Amino acid sequence: MVKDPSENGELKAIREQKEQPLLDAFQGSKMWFNEKYLLFETTVDIQTDAWGARITLSSIAHPTFTVSGRWDFINFGLDYLSCSMAGWSLYTNCPYPEWFE
Repeated sequence: MVKDPSENGELKAIREQKEQPLLDAFQGSKMWFNEKYLLFETTVDIQTDAWGARITLSSIAHPTFTVSGRWDFINFGLDYLSCSMAGWSLYTNCPYPEWFE
């Protein structure tokens, strides 16, 4: 498989734009993981490289596991982090508090 050099350049530019704000906002944070019907509170540990981010989720309610996303698919704002086309999201506040009533 031949890699397209322009794609690597695009990923590098996106990484430069997203990496530090992502780490500053969410590294070590307590967040709510959501994927379809799975919802639990977790602590996030973010590792980054040229490809994207790998986020290890540690929780007492669920076994530790890792989700990942390529730089051009990772989206985040003040209170959320997600990966387009992967189906997982992390939120600072529980997105469905009625599930726990």
